[in-house]
Amino acid sequence: MGVSYVRCRLAQWLSLCLGPRLAFAFAERLADAQWRCAPEVRAAVQANLSAIHGAPVRADAALVREVFRNFGRYLVEFLTIHRVPSPVVQVEGADELRALTRRGRGLILLAAHIGNWELGAIVLSRMGFPVTVVALPHRDPRLDRLFNAQRRRCGVEVIPLGRHAARWSLQRLREGHLLGILGDREFGHNGVGLSLCGAQVTLPRGPAVLSLRSQAPIVPTFLIREGPWRFRLRMEPPLWPTARTIQDGSVQAMTHAYAVVLERYLKQFPDQWLMFQPVMTTP
Repeated sequence: MGVSYVRCRLAQWLSLCLGPRLAFAFAERLADAQWRCAPEVRAAVQANLSAIHGAPVRADAALVREVFRNFGRYLVEFLTIHRVPSPVVQVEGADELRALTRRGRGLILLAAHIGNWELGAIVLSRMGFPVTVVALPHRDPRLDRLFNAQRRRCGVEVIPLGRHAARWSLQRLREGHLLGILGDREFGHNGVGLSLCGAQVTLPRGPAVLSLRSQAPIVPTFLIREGPWRFRLRMEPPLWPTARTIQDGSVQAMTHAYAVVLERYLKQFPDQWLMFQPVMTTP
């Protein structure tokens, strides 16, 4: 779902002025308006949810509307997190993550558009981990600067997705960084086709390729919403590189292993999957 620069800056200003309770209420009302007035976006969410459930979901279902509302909440949180020093976050897997970082090698944190992935990176940065994220640039350069400035002011380094992203990512992994990547949507034409929730999807091959090239494990990571400014940060067991060379079979195997984890979260938190493009095709 597109976000214009002017509306985003207005939302940030209002969120900072109104305070949390009113800001969330305002965001939900705007989300409801978007839900009613954007039939193509609503149909994409409906199609994705229907694929997850394995049965048709009505366009006017509360579950569809809740996806829009969660997107509004996500924006309020991301745009004001610099004013909220201590959101309530229950962290699962922190000790295991610290043990992995003591190996002196970076880790690939493979997230999805579930819950609030931006805050997940910020929470880990505030815990003392060096965090770098790979982010798709927005079409509007002003919006891109706004989002990247917000990430950096919260201690998260940004690598723009593009021709140099792989080289810079490998460098950060060699330096021991946690490298955050979104793994639930392919933005190019070279992804890995597989089955997810019984539907056909194409997931990016980049995370698996980076893991094989760097020998850094993939750690599926999700920040799940449990209430206003309340979250649970879950870090799943690492997915270790299956080979020391990049082969189609190894890339397919690692991507499939992540898809198994992703499917579990999609089925458990379908209303928190903020995916507004039709990415799942039912056979």
